[in-house]
Amino acid sequence: MTRTVVRACRRRFLSAVGQSGIAAWVGQALPLAGCGRGDGGVVAGPSSPADATRSLRLPPTIGGGELSAAPSRQEVWAGSATALWTLGATYPSPTIRVRSGDFLSVRLQNRLPEATNIHWHGLTAPPEMDGFPTDVVPPGGARDYRFRVMERAGTYWYHPHPDRRTGPQVYAGIAGFLIVEDEEERRLALPSGPFDVPLLIQDRRLTADRSFAYGPTAMDVFTGYLGDTVLVNGTPEASLAVARGLYRLRLLNGSNARVYRLAFTDGRRFHVIATDGGLLDQPVEAGTVDLGPGERVELLVDFSLAAAGSTVVLKSLPFAGTGGMGGTGSQGIELTVLRLEVTSSSGPAAPIPSSLGRIERLDPSRAVRVKTFAFGMGMGPMMMGGFTINGRPFDPLRIDARVSLGEAEIWEIRNVSQEIHPFHVHATQFQVLSRSGRAGLGPQDLGWKDTVLTWPGETVRIILRFEEYPGLYVLHCHNLEPEDAGMMSAFEVA
Repeated sequence: MTRTVVRACRRRFLSAVGQSGIAAWVGQALPLAGCGRGDGGVVAGPSSPADATRSLRLPPTIGGGELSAAPSRQEVWAGSATALWTLGATYPSPTIRVRSGDFLSVRLQNRLPEATNIHWHGLTAPPEMDGFPTDVVPPGGARDYRFRVMERAGTYWYHPHPDRRTGPQVYAGIAGFLIVEDEEERRLALPSGPFDVPLLIQDRRLTADRSFAYGPTAMDVFTGYLGDTVLVNGTPEASLAVARGLYRLRLLNGSNARVYRLAFTDGRRFHVIATDGGLLDQPVEAGTVDLGPGERVELLVDFSLAAAGSTVVLKSLPFAGTGGMGGTGSQGIELTVLRLEVTSSSGPAAPIPSSLGRIERLDPSRAVRVKTFAFGMGMGPMMMGGFTINGRPFDPLRIDARVSLGEAEIWEIRNVSQEIHPFHVHATQFQVLSRSGRAGLGPQDLGWKDTVLTWPGETVRIILRFEEYPGLYVLHCHNLEPEDAGMMSAFEVA
């Protein structure tokens, strides 16, 4: 990229937010002991021939118990050790499986050099269990998380959520699946065991020392920290051996900022069977699906007609987007996600179900009020980073909105910025009603959601209802750098 282009990008950034706010935030919030030089993640170039395709790693499965957050060194790229921060001594963090109606019980031991906590993304937890950004465990401390899981079967996840430190801690390696099971799902006889595969998709910047160096520039904070290399379940250049049969792929975008437009390079179709909050009412056939940070989809993919010995590649396709400084550090570039190597063995050949879960559709005519949340950029030195919701940066001591238990509301999420912002709300799931300027919704927008992608200039209308716990929660952008820099808002359920 030429210096002229860099100067133009920087002028656009500085004219939007002003120099003082972002510079102050970057200076105080970014150092991450044990996770690299903080040099901005200088790209070392494409993977070398020694980085041959590697078998997909699958994190261990647990039901709860003690999880220690601690610095670690593990082999991410073959032949070298990478400095990480891990939870439960594995990268990615262990997959937690729990049945709907049972209690989730986890004890967090913090052996990191800074405060941390756990947010149970997509689950409705009491406010003291939810991971409010200032409700943290200090270094050397411990915290017991225990609450009843009431969600439908689905693919959820967990990650740190400390104020101004979510981005660096997730990037350092702390994130894992939380899979909920129930009887309704069991009766469907969907692919299970080795044919039910969780795929945590994250991007990282390939550095000369193969560290997870995290050093966002002011422009990186503006756009989100974008990598040039995709890791799946912590595996670069990942491959998975698949039998000739039907698979359930659980896709989780755990990246700090990267948006993926996922498709198979052979053009094969698949069926979307679930979004953030569990099963759809019926499968939706598709050829591509967009996945923003924090979002999940579940796919049924049939490899029964694939030739033994062939390779099917899951890619992120190019799209017109914003973000980054050009080249591999931009949104909307083509990236290889996962290679699926077809074996000669046979897998399950069950037909695609014609119906799935039962979804209660919230009626917009019964909504008691409409609220608007505008995601944008502030001006001037008092904005502390320039990132705002309804013109104000996050203040954990200020309540920006109040909602009543049991009452349905329509929220308009307005992206008034030039960048992509995924909206996430704690303590409930919602349903997407419409997107401005679009005739319909994509398959990732159907069913229950807790995170939805908003494109620059777009307004997304959702309907939601808080039903369980009164207390203080947050809503925010799930692009972690803008979130850490102020694009978050506290609300109270009463």
